[in-house]
Amino acid sequence: MNNKRISPRVFLILILTSFAVLSCRKDFSKISVADWQPELAAPFIHTTIVLNNLFPDDSNLVTQEDSSLVYFYFKDSVFSLSADTALDLTDDIVVDQNFSLGELLMTDFGFDTALAMTEILPYLDQAIQDTLLKYDGQEAYFPPFSILEPVVVGSEPIEDFIQLEFSDGKMIVTVSNSLPVPLNNIDFQLLDEVGQNIITEVVIDELPASAQVSDTTLLVGMTLGNEFSFKILSLESPGSFPDMVLIDLSQGLGFDLLATNLKVVGGQARITDQIMYSDMEMIDFGLDPEQLKHISFKSGNFVYNLSSEVNIEINVNIQLPTALINDEIPQQEFIIAANGSTQQTWDVSGMTTDLTTDVDQPYNRMPIEIMLAVLPTDNLVTFDSSDKISGFFSLEQIKLDFADGYMGKQTVNISQDTFDLNFDFLKRLKGKLILEEPSITMSYVNSIGVPFRISTEFLAYNSETGQSHYLVMDSIDIQTPAQVGDSVEGAIIIDKTNSSIVDFLAIRPDRIIYYGGGISNPEGENLNFIAQSSRLTADAEIKIPLILRAAHLNFVDTLGFSASSDGFPIREGTMKLNIMNGFPFDLTVSMVLTDSISGQILDKLTFDEIASAEVDDKGKVIGKKASGITVGFSKEFLNNMKLSNQAFLEVETSTFGQGEVPVVLYSDYEIDITIAFTGKINP
Repeated sequence: MNNKRISPRVFLILILTSFAVLSCRKDFSKISVADWQPELAAPFIHTTIVLNNLFPDDSNLVTQEDSSLVYFYFKDSVFSLSADTALDLTDDIVVDQNFSLGELLMTDFGFDTALAMTEILPYLDQAIQDTLLKYDGQEAYFPPFSILEPVVVGSEPIEDFIQLEFSDGKMIVTVSNSLPVPLNNIDFQLLDEVGQNIITEVVIDELPASAQVSDTTLLVGMTLGNEFSFKILSLESPGSFPDMVLIDLSQGLGFDLLATNLKVVGGQARITDQIMYSDMEMIDFGLDPEQLKHISFKSGNFVYNLSSEVNIEINVNIQLPTALINDEIPQQEFIIAANGSTQQTWDVSGMTTDLTTDVDQPYNRMPIEIMLAVLPTDNLVTFDSSDKISGFFSLEQIKLDFADGYMGKQTVNISQDTFDLNFDFLKRLKGKLILEEPSITMSYVNSIGVPFRISTEFLAYNSETGQSHYLVMDSIDIQTPAQVGDSVEGAIIIDKTNSSIVDFLAIRPDRIIYYGGGISNPEGENLNFIAQSSRLTADAEIKIPLILRAAHLNFVDTLGFSASSDGFPIREGTMKLNIMNGFPFDLTVSMVLTDSISGQILDKLTFDEIASAEVDDKGKVIGKKASGITVGFSKEFLNNMKLSNQAFLEVETSTFGQGEVPVVLYSDYEIDITIAFTGKINP
């Protein structure tokens, strides 16, 4: 008996290896008739086939510790999401600003002047002039009088301005009587000498001796020059009779002018230091539907670009009151020259800020306090309230370090990619195959504090048959970490309990195409957080234990041989096959003779009823099964062998229990095969 190790790929060919002797060219004509034996018995062949040796080149087939066989396919980073996926702040945030000069405050101005009787005398009747001059410095009867024509009292120009347009303020004129007699029917006008306009006209019916009276005029909407005068249109006195009084011609009328509470919107003036603008503005991040509460920048710049049309120097102070850089509130102060411009870049790396302080919108808004102060001028300057400072504030080149709040419902995409599969063993099997426990495990690590629901599409495709099948499966909910710096690991197992994976793999695909998408915050608004280092990555592993059911599953391989009629003396015979089957398959083996050109089947030799090994309730072989099969071959079969130049080895199998019982394939399963044959020889 010869013990041999045969080729593991087509181990069942050994059933027919005996035919090899038939294809050896021998010259039987040289054998004498006296030595001729009527029957030829071939030597026995004995071999053992181990299941693991049937697919030595199948690198994806792994033998596990318990010797069971499993196909493994691994794909890393089937999808990956970064912090930018959950929150994209790559666009610059720009806020345009225009600050008008607006109203300016002016310091009070005014003057006082007097009109003595010596200045009034030329406007009186000559007799009255003579009397007053005669008794000047003496006690006498003060004669009654009345001016004969208007009297004008002027003033020096106001030095702090040339002309002003008032939006607010008032002018108070106080008239005092220093004469020892009452005055009646006082009528005077306050004049703007520059514009020759009447500012106001005052009528006083009676002004007692040593008394004064005031009159107020609102300046709203008036434009005034810096020179003023009083034009007295009427002035009378009843005199002192019957009383004697001291006549002093240096006495008379006093005029006091005071402009106060002044606000102006234009003109030429000296400007005092004052606040032009002071308010809280909001830089809106312009996000929708995200609602950020707090944010920290890994890097970025706060840029301000301002251009002034104001003919005055402006001091600018900018502060971010809810932000901190190195535990200090960031602020900047600088001066814009008259009609000048400035551009500054402010590094805000490491800045954290609270975006919740706006009561109307407590998210996405960073407050910025802006104060513009007009600096005092030494010279007279021209100005107008419409003069403005224009420009913008912007956050540029932002890189996120941390953010929390609601990140919204964002759609995410999983780019298409492919698993290239090589089911070498399974591809050689034809017929319906049911894999009992295949699974796809999606393993993920998530440090993004945002819940995601992922829907992944898997399409199996068999390029040889053209078959395809979509994997029907549920969406995947990704768990989230509890706090920044943490991460959660999870795995979603897709198997026959939650998907159509059995049918999906039944087509024995050589490619699996996957793609998909997802949505963040699928259950609605939540408090989310992300950090610059946050990631969600997922790997996929296809695991296919060789636990299967199959009925009428065919294995086909090609045998190459040649047989010639020259010196071919065998006319008929039998082949004996003894098998101890340790495989959980019932087997029927056929040798099919064909014409390689036409494809015509010429003949077939079949070994059937090779019984499966016995298996337990878990599908594992518990004992080998013995089978002995004798098959006769005829002269016609031998003739067909001579005509054929190609043969197929067909193996039809079914798992234990006619394909109804799932079986587990272990690498140490084996079949013991013993082959012998006899043949009758032509003399």
